[in-house]
Amino acid sequence: MTISTVPRRVKILKQKFPQSLGLPFKKLLPDTVIQESLAKLFIKYSRRLFDPIVTLWAFLSQVLDTDKSCHNAVSRVIAYLVGEGVELRSTLTSKLFD
Repeated sequence: MTISTVPRRVKILKQKFPQSLGLPFKKLLPDTVIQESLAKLFIKYSRRLFDPIVTLWAFLSQVLDTDKSCHNAVSRVIAYLVGEGVELRSTLTSKLFD
């Protein structure tokens, strides 16, 4: 991939983004690339629903979303996790601290 194709790919992603479900950055920025960067920085983390990889994908999704709400970003994460076969106990984020 050359530098000149990057802006074109970003433009295509921005056009397709509103119609995509889940976390579309998984294809553009694979978890192996993120894991490699974390390893180089000696960053250790636990595998959780919102690990650094999913959090980064959700953040990028939120930045590109037209309304930029946290609600939409969390909805995309939930769609991604369900698509991955993860069983979710609850999607009510207000109940996390009860």
